[in-house]
Amino acid sequence: MNLMSLMTITTSIIMSTTLIATTTHWLMAWACLEINTLSMVPVISKPHHPRATEATTKYFLTQTLASMAILFATTMNALSTSNWEIALTTETTTMKIITLALMMKMAAAPFHFWLPEVTQGATMLTTLTILTWQKIAPLTILMINHNNTNLTILNLSAILSILVGGIGGLNQTQLRKLMAFSSIAHTGWILSTITLAPDISALTFLIYTMTTTPIFLMLNTSSTTTIKDMGTMWTISPHLMLIMLTTILSLTGLPPLTGFMPKWLILNKMTDFDLITEATLMAMFSLPSLYLYIRLTYITTMVMPPHTSTTQMKWRTPHKKFPLLPTTLTTMMVLLLPLSPGM
Repeated sequence: MNLMSLMTITTSIIMSTTLIATTTHWLMAWACLEINTLSMVPVISKPHHPRATEATTKYFLTQTLASMAILFATTMNALSTSNWEIALTTETTTMKIITLALMMKMAAAPFHFWLPEVTQGATMLTTLTILTWQKIAPLTILMINHNNTNLTILNLSAILSILVGGIGGLNQTQLRKLMAFSSIAHTGWILSTITLAPDISALTFLIYTMTTTPIFLMLNTSSTTTIKDMGTMWTISPHLMLIMLTTILSLTGLPPLTGFMPKWLILNKMTDFDLITEATLMAMFSLPSLYLYIRLTYITTMVMPPHTSTTQMKWRTPHKKFPLLPTTLTTMMVLLLPLSPGM
């Protein structure tokens, strides 16, 4: 990809997301969502591989279907109310359709089916973009309309996403698919408090992004694609292995790491609103995810390949360069939990 194409695509992705955060008109938001989708198509299909082409097609069809649902709902709402304002959309049926469409764009269960397949066909950095940056636009629209969204739909989707994200990842050996199911589970935590406390949802998404980014950067640096490859990360750099261990534990949500902060705040807020059953189910359904992350840390740090494995490990060349960005983000993911009382 030449420099001009790269600059055009990058600018389109950044500007479309930024404009969605600032617009108040449904047509403008829909147009930006379409620009955002079209800008990602050449990025996903860049490897010129049949699997990348398949992933691009699935991503495009799913995002287009969701955008069509949003356009249909907002047009019907405008015909009946003569109103195109995002924040003033109070019609119940319209908001239900829009919420479901935005959940499909965010890959929240039960509309999660496309995300693992798309991430498996994309590169590591493209997968990172899909799992983090591409969720900003639909999440922003949901937050703008948090007073009008249906709490029951969001809570059901949140509980189901946490369950599907945990159980779906148990059977995976490919790290991109595994991180996709991890993203589905964290999307459930984000959706659970959008109606009750949008600021907590924004904090949850921010911490998830800051935790996921160093993981993908380190996987990309070490060319690690499967779970068994993580056992050889210590041969590349012991520091890299230590950073990966700490970041995965933070993603798990275990105290005293920063990843515990959003789950603590979410469960506390849901308890304050007497959503005790939902909070209990979310906490219980997150246990498969806990097992999943602990298994990753075990393979990364406590397994010495090839002595304890019968499978042949891929050869790795030593990596001399010390990664600055993953180290900085990992430090934040370890030390920011004491800020919780001020949230």
